Amino acid sequence: MNGPGPTPEQRLTLARLADVLVAEGLGMPAASAVGVADGLLDRCLDAAPALAEPLLALLDEAPADDLDDFVRGLEAQRPDDFAVLTTTVVGAYYLSAEVRRLVGYPGQQPSPLSVAVESDYLDMLERVYDRHPGYRERS
Repeated sequence: MNGPGPTPEQRLTLARLADVLVAEGLGMPAASAVGVADGLLDRCLDAAPALAEPLLALLDEAPADDLDDFVRGLEAQRPDDFAVLTTTVVGAYYLSAEVRRLVGYPGQQPSPLSVAVESDYLDMLERVYDRHPGYRERS
């Protein structure tokens, strides 16, 4: 992440807002319980640094109370800010190993390519190889 990271106060605000969006239920933990405002937030912002500046501004603006109303207001009146908040919270939530385990997602796995099974793939590669290169000089 470029620039300074979230302050402890911003992290606390994010944890509270995140629990409005992703509450505990149906066997799944609340967003704050898995650390969306801690290391997972840092990983999320490292992967999507464009979210950092608008997110931090939004966290500074959030009220101390009535977070449900604040989130509903964002959704209704400021969809871009709502998208920043939800993308960050959900992105950080699914970075949690516990959450991935609970939903049955093991993470990315290697997928070896078998020439015998993937004959269509080889046909596609031959077509790419045989066609004219994509570069053309302008006249």
